[in-house]
Amino acid sequence: MNKYKISFQPGNVEVEAYAGENLIEVAARASLHINASCGGQGLCGRCRVELKSGKVQSDSGPGVFLSPAEYARGLRLACRCLVSGDATFNIPPDSRADASLYASALAEAEVSVAQLAPMASDLELEMTPPSASDNLADYDRLLEKLAAAHQMKKPAMELEALRQLPEALRNGDFWLWVTVFEEAGGSGQRLLGVRSIKAPRILYALAVDIGTTTVWARLVNLDSGDSGSSHGDLNGQISFGEDVISRIVFAGKGDGAQKLKDRVVENINHLIDLIEKEDPGCREQIALVVVAGNTTMSHLFTGVNPRSIRLAPYVPAAADWPVLRAAELGLRLPGSTPLLIYPSVSSYVGGDIVAGVLASEMYKNPELTLFIDVGTNGEIVVGNQDWMTCAACSAGPAFEGGGVKFGMRAAPGAIDQFYFDPATGTHRFTVIGKTRPLGICGSGLINIVAELFLAGVLDPQGKLVKEAAPDLIRTDEDGQEYLISPASANGLDRDIVLTEIDVDNLIRAKGAMYSGYQTLLESVGLGMGDLDKVIIGGGFGKSLNLKNAITIGLLPELPPDKFTYIGNSSLTGATLACLSGELWQKADEIRRNMTNFELSETPGYMDYYMASQFLPHTQGSLFPETLAELARQRKKREEQADGDGG
Repeated sequence: MNKYKISFQPGNVEVEAYAGENLIEVAARASLHINASCGGQGLCGRCRVELKSGKVQSDSGPGVFLSPAEYARGLRLACRCLVSGDATFNIPPDSRADASLYASALAEAEVSVAQLAPMASDLELEMTPPSASDNLADYDRLLEKLAAAHQMKKPAMELEALRQLPEALRNGDFWLWVTVFEEAGGSGQRLLGVRSIKAPRILYALAVDIGTTTVWARLVNLDSGDSGSSHGDLNGQISFGEDVISRIVFAGKGDGAQKLKDRVVENINHLIDLIEKEDPGCREQIALVVVAGNTTMSHLFTGVNPRSIRLAPYVPAAADWPVLRAAELGLRLPGSTPLLIYPSVSSYVGGDIVAGVLASEMYKNPELTLFIDVGTNGEIVVGNQDWMTCAACSAGPAFEGGGVKFGMRAAPGAIDQFYFDPATGTHRFTVIGKTRPLGICGSGLINIVAELFLAGVLDPQGKLVKEAAPDLIRTDEDGQEYLISPASANGLDRDIVLTEIDVDNLIRAKGAMYSGYQTLLESVGLGMGDLDKVIIGGGFGKSLNLKNAITIGLLPELPPDKFTYIGNSSLTGATLACLSGELWQKADEIRRNMTNFELSETPGYMDYYMASQFLPHTQGSLFPETLAELARQRKKREEQADGDGG
């Protein structure tokens, strides 16, 4: 089969490719992630690339996503391009998946446990050297000592540990460190490794959060309980789809499942490399890995086919996972290192939510709490120390920038804050990274819609009001749109706009979340006013403007002091499990005690959903302060108009 050289700009990245290979896959192999919301189905138009030289087989002619002029100057959809010769492509800024925002250490609340009791620990053993009258084999000698000193009855021993034993014994004059793994409430002990007492070392664990968009890893000191360095990266699977459904579909095609597994394994290995640069030698000292992720991510990481997750009756292959070995999954760690995966509740309420509930501590407090993880598949939990219910809301990709004409992730170039001045009919905004704008992230979309709604530029149905901003509202083939940033002021070759379709997608997304809260609360005879606390987890929450989220009807209208943001609760939950076997057991107890609701099959959900398809809601009694603010803003505009007219 013919091989060709494919070059990508900027950066002059070169990679060899075979004839017929898809360009998105070629780029992914070079660690270049091209946006592909639809999973490469040619349905989103987000993967625009520019053919600078050479040739390519492509069926992405002028049409819905490319104008004749754009096609003539070389623009193509990467997902519709097949390699047919040497070629050079430019990846425009709005098509690149930028990982730079995740390169720095994660700022999180300090993680601590009441009593340090990790499932992996070191034992110090002093053994009697063999003699002519005591020629017991090394292995038997070790087992005898463990039974006498620690009441261990013939623990399983990893072959790697057995290979280390003879030299470690003699180098340390028959004093040993023995690394033991004992799963909480599990099936006995496993000896992971041995080393001479002359070579003491710190024992570590690795906490991992596999998110749909990002992957994070944190080093955890099992001797002190302290958290070490942490790093994140874009999930390499995004080249094959931005949501779990598109990835499940891709996994069912050819070797798609293996490609998706390889991408996330590469992510984690890369993060381990970064961590080891800050803590040299730590790799060989990692004695435990705990992974938290949604149900689909857990399946894809392990190479288990996730197809049944999206097929009725929506049953995953696994909800509870056996103890695995990190090395057998492809992680570059000692061969004996055990790996635990957080258990899931259902196909769409995964181990990341169980980890989040553990991190939030709502399971041990009496206050009625709503726990929210906002995202494409928004998960919610309602309850307290006595009971918990949970559900997944099919919110869609709007909160991650998907389904929005100029949507993007929260990365450099994304508009995140927005302010509209009704007095002048103008606006200003801020951009992540303080660069020229490239698009709008999820939090930016919420802020824009909230500001325009309060200013009367958007009506409750999400329609633009032309007379409220006549210089900024215009009509194109898709309907009315609001000009955010002209091409001359941004980093693209076209204007950045907000369309009524974008607003409609956001209203649908926020409505799915809010109606989910209502449905869960009603299922136990309660309402929004009964909530004592709202806990927001996940990366999206850190940039969420609370007031604006309430204004559009995404969050319930409650006093600000009832809201708490706890950061990456999935990674925090994984960290806690590294430090305490008891908390790992508690996570399984939490999972078993949560009652899952399939919202689409729950009476009343669709009625709540339809009622939420307005700004902020058709039921005004749920948002009295927001409506009062709307009235104040309206009166102020009327007074200003009267003054101008006078």
